[in-house]
Amino acid sequence: MKKFRNFVTELKVYEPKSTDTLGFTRDKMPQVRSKDYDGLIKHLKKNNVAVKKTKVPAKSLKPIQKEFNKDKIVGAIAKIKTLGQAKPLIVSKDNYIIDGHHRWLAARNVGGNIDIMQADVKVHELLKHVYSYPKTFTKKIHEGNENVLEKK
Repeated sequence: MKKFRNFVTELKVYEPKSTDTLGFTRDKMPQVRSKDYDGLIKHLKKNNVAVKKTKVPAKSLKPIQKEFNKDKIVGAIAKIKTLGQAKPLIVSKDNYIIDGHHRWLAARNVGGNIDIMQADVKVHELLKHVYSYPKTFTKKIHEGNENVLEKK
């Protein structure tokens, strides 16, 4: 009997074409740890950016990232039943994903809904605010360790 992970890797996993994204490479994408989400929301509110938590069809969201790690997507698909317990995606007013691309792709591949924190500003303004949050960091496409951008 095949393990679920091996079975899923044999299936076609949807990934957007780079031309269907805003072209950001993984190492330029802002990352925020789950434990720092509350602080990020406070940071956004302090900068007059309102945020609301909601659930939307994954197919309604748009990626800004153009590089994806297929193993991370497959891993998230394998954990799809507990994906609802994961931190919500950070999304702009115009439905662009700022943080959570691999979780989004897992939900997109199975045709599900996903929890998001949607800001009331468009993508480039939201990016500016997320990058300015002191606990934002970046990762390379196959990297597990963070390149922390924390401001001193």
